[in-house]
Amino acid sequence: EISGAGSSQVTENETLTKFEIMDGIPGKTESIPVRLYLSGFDCGPTMKNVQNKFSVKYFLNLVLVDEEDRRYFKQQEIMLWRKKIG
Repeated sequence: EISGAGSSQVTENETLTKFEIMDGIPGKTESIPVRLYLSGFDCGPTMKNVQNKFSVKYFLNLVLVDEEDRRYFKQQEIMLWRKKIG
């Protein structure tokens, strides 16, 4: 969450969950599908610059560890929204 503007801007970060996708080493051409169910999390939709006061963004942070304990990092912004009911 980002609130404020200019020099008074404040950013708050919160880790919602951490989990291990697989145990073992994938092959070089292997792809690993990831499905993250959001029903267990208390999160709202992504919001950008609401009345010039705050924004809410979500990021998926991936850390891959190879057989020699080298770490590879990837951060991807994800957009959450709600469908209108009715």
